[in-house]
Amino acid sequence: MTRRYATLLPILFCLPAAPALAQPAIGSSPCISSTLNGTYQLYLNGRQTTAAGVVTKLFQAVGTAAFDGLSKVTFTMTANTVTTSQSFGAPLVYSGTYSLQSNCVGAINITNGDTATFTLESTNQGKSFAVIGSDANYAYNGSGNVQPATCPATLSGVHEFSANGNSLSGASAAGVLDVAGVLQFDGQGNLTANWTQVSNLTSTAIAATGTYSLNSACLASATLTDTAKNKYAVSLSIYSTAPDFALAVTSPQLLFDGFGSAAQVSTGAGCAASTLNGSYGSTLNGGVAPAGILTKLVRAAGAVTFDGQSKVTFTMTSNAVNGSQAFGTQVVYSGTYSLQSNCQGSINLTSGDTATFALVAFNIDTATQTARQFTLVGTDATYAYNGNGNVQPSACAASTLSGTWPFSASGSSLSGSSITGPDDVAGVMQFDGQGNVTANWTQASNTATANVSATGTYSVTSACLGTITLTDTASNKYVGSVAVFGATAASFHLVTTNTQLIFNGNGGVANVNPGQAIGNAASYLPDETPAGSVFSIFGVNLATGVGQPTAVPLPTTVLTTTVTVNGEPAPLFYVSPTQINAQMPEDIKPGVAAVIVKNGSAMSNAAAVMIPATGTPGIVVYGNNRAVVVNQDGAVNSPTAPAKVGDVLVVYFTGGGPVNAAGPLVTGAPAPSGLSPVSGTNTVKVGGVDAIINYMGLTPLGIGLYQANFVVPKVAAGDHPLVITISGQNSNNPLIAVSN
Repeated sequence: MTRRYATLLPILFCLPAAPALAQPAIGSSPCISSTLNGTYQLYLNGRQTTAAGVVTKLFQAVGTAAFDGLSKVTFTMTANTVTTSQSFGAPLVYSGTYSLQSNCVGAINITNGDTATFTLESTNQGKSFAVIGSDANYAYNGSGNVQPATCPATLSGVHEFSANGNSLSGASAAGVLDVAGVLQFDGQGNLTANWTQVSNLTSTAIAATGTYSLNSACLASATLTDTAKNKYAVSLSIYSTAPDFALAVTSPQLLFDGFGSAAQVSTGAGCAASTLNGSYGSTLNGGVAPAGILTKLVRAAGAVTFDGQSKVTFTMTSNAVNGSQAFGTQVVYSGTYSLQSNCQGSINLTSGDTATFALVAFNIDTATQTARQFTLVGTDATYAYNGNGNVQPSACAASTLSGTWPFSASGSSLSGSSITGPDDVAGVMQFDGQGNVTANWTQASNTATANVSATGTYSVTSACLGTITLTDTASNKYVGSVAVFGATAASFHLVTTNTQLIFNGNGGVANVNPGQAIGNAASYLPDETPAGSVFSIFGVNLATGVGQPTAVPLPTTVLTTTVTVNGEPAPLFYVSPTQINAQMPEDIKPGVAAVIVKNGSAMSNAAAVMIPATGTPGIVVYGNNRAVVVNQDGAVNSPTAPAKVGDVLVVYFTGGGPVNAAGPLVTGAPAPSGLSPVSGTNTVKVGGVDAIINYMGLTPLGIGLYQANFVVPKVAAGDHPLVITISGQNSNNPLIAVSN
């Protein structure tokens, strides 16, 4: 058998470029009005309070928000209000105009149905938005998520929900409620509900049954009757096929609103203690509000760790107003937890605090049967609590927070140890990936708003917990705690304090986490770039034009562009304004690394990339997902040039990981001329059938390129997916053609 090899194939790195912006940025894409386009689930919450913090009016609504992608927006809602009387289930339509700036923050001006102004922010590539604002009666906060293209035909299975609201006495708000529970839909219009509601230091369990209906606009309604014969009206607005939904619940004695999500797929196994396993970025919020007036509060952010058996630990930064201000206190609470088959359970804390929480796990990963999220409500001797958690990334660094991150939050204004009223906050933080941050936000209290601009520094630990310090233009100082969450590190929990204000909420990257814009140059998958492999960077203004070296060793500067990984220059294959292909330095250690692009004197944000310790193969592709494979006769495999069973083929890939090198491996220089096989266990499958491997390793004299020489197994004629596995990591699965 003749061994074939090639220098790095041009198809690996030559892609068209697009016009650039002024500042280089990894993963950046500016927002415009069309970023928000289509129909979104809508949740809108409003209130009016006195100077003493007494709630005098309440508003809650769920429905849809329709953005036309140009300038017009319409809110269509079912609203519940408590003013001089209770008014539940009223249809409302508000319309007006909207705009978005390049940093994904803008405004909505409602002129029909109401006169109101909102600060608007877009996140998750325009799939989600948040608003705060006011009209003549209420201070508002709200959010939306894009609806599915096809609404579910029915609701079925167990769905968790968590909510906040108020107990009522006629037209008066008598207290504050925190709620968590489950809804069980039977798929035929029948509904069972079980929830725990906490008001001040009292927890009450509610069990109810009823019926529901769902329409083609992704809106649903339900009626429930509990065991004490209390009746409830429920409105739902669906925003995924799982489904996830916003909900509003009313009765003459209470109203609350929040969000729900599928706890488990209908065919999945029931929950158990093992459903919660690992560390979750979390918030824990407590308060006491006798007669509906908040007199004590605590806001904490950090991590909650479940051992998958029975033990749980809260490690958090706590901020309390309880007779005095006590901010930045490190606390550790521990105890036990349990989960029933319907994903409801409890937490009992016995160390650091004595507290009991109702617990709900949801968003179950069907492959691992572990929950990605949880919610809780409960009490200790001082506070009534609500909280939630989301699975954390495997590791973080300062460069994990990079680029534009809109955030929204709720909080309270302070005067010493007194809580003087509620505040809603929405804005944006701009992280440079290297420890510097700029923040701009709007805070609304009753019908008044204020704009704040601040700058400062931040840090993030490897455990994905961080701190932020800010100083605004009036020299007010703020200290914040963050807990990064989500598999792609695209969101964070946030608690921020100063002596006049405390607020907590969530933030999310405006488009994608910049680290997700760096990937294997063949598969384009992020976090699959081991040392020595070829990787791609996507962004804006990364280079002044298109450039490609013509000689080896590869240069570390092409045109005016350089790339560094943890400060070490990376050799460049190709640069353009929107894409760079480079080699990961051979001596980069596994773990989180910071990637920075410099175009002339202008420097990009730093982006975090996970360097794997083992191979993460990505097969080079061309055309419509065809593998770059050389047939035994030297032709490139294609439908018109298929291989035969028994032929020896060569497939090219990158990301092969460690090798038993035939000589020194020098970054940017050709690989040794001898064979350098990969050290990880490996397989090649064609159409799911194992192939005999003659060689898998570095392509001799290539740079960052690997090849696998294999024998076509006995498979039927036609196209078959080709998959390489190294150390248990599967490649992408492009097609090869096989004839009889």
